[in-house]
Amino acid sequence: MRFRIASATVVSILLFASCQASVAQGDGQTSGTHKVIVESFVISGTRAVDTAELADIIDSMSGSRFNDDNDELSERVRMQFQDRGYFKAEVEKLDIKVIDPLASPKPIRMEAQVNEGARYRLSTIDFTGNHALSAQELRADFRIKNGDIFTRSKIGAGLEGMARILSSQGFLDFTAVPDTRFDSSSSVNLTIDVQEGRQYRMDKLEIVGPAEIADKLQPRWELETGAVFDASYVKTFLEKNSSLVPADFVQDTGAELFKDCNSSTVSVHIHLTQDPQHAALDRTKHVDCRASAENKKSN
Repeated sequence: MRFRIASATVVSILLFASCQASVAQGDGQTSGTHKVIVESFVISGTRAVDTAELADIIDSMSGSRFNDDNDELSERVRMQFQDRGYFKAEVEKLDIKVIDPLASPKPIRMEAQVNEGARYRLSTIDFTGNHALSAQELRADFRIKNGDIFTRSKIGAGLEGMARILSSQGFLDFTAVPDTRFDSSSSVNLTIDVQEGRQYRMDKLEIVGPAEIADKLQPRWELETGAVFDASYVKTFLEKNSSLVPADFVQDTGAELFKDCNSSTVSVHIHLTQDPQHAALDRTKHVDCRASAENKKSN
């Protein structure tokens, strides 16, 4: 089974049922869709948010490019409030007016009616199901203290930190499922259920491309066969030896990991040049070993 190095950290992070979005946080530069740029933005309906915070939210959205999708724009507005502790904020109405439909990206004016709700603070973060790392070690990845304003982006960054550290210790199939519990004092208890899955070890390295380059790269690989697999090492290796890699090499598609579910090992394939066979492999569907094991049990 294969997956690209960009997806080497296989993490199922369900970032709160009420906080699911169809868009990733960022600058909205998803390819293959039409874009809009926010020329002006007006917010109404809030009760507790002060003028300075509203101005900050408006400033964060104004001038930014997003996909031309009303649901996504509404979610991005909601995310701005959740990043300031208003975790249950709802965008009750969003009006969008296109200023120039022929421009690219299209400039728009937005008016959002928002019910921000209560502002929440973090009470505790608890972990269940973890074995490889202690709760204290996992908690260290979250740059938010008990009592701080409950900030969506800081929780997301903490979950990404968990992904990095667990995948660096060979747990490529782990899942982290957060659950939020709110109390009457506007505080949040966050419990994260961690399922680490199997621990993978290094199998072999295969470098496909010009022999004169492959022969120089191969002995520089330091992750030995049988060692716990570190998903971050591939990127480190390629960056360290960038002078030997062809200028047109693309890491996301040129470096792949092949997992063997039976032996819990990973082989690394680095394709210095693209070829038709590699392109065909690129179209195959990845199924993680955890799902394969569960399917075998059910059958």
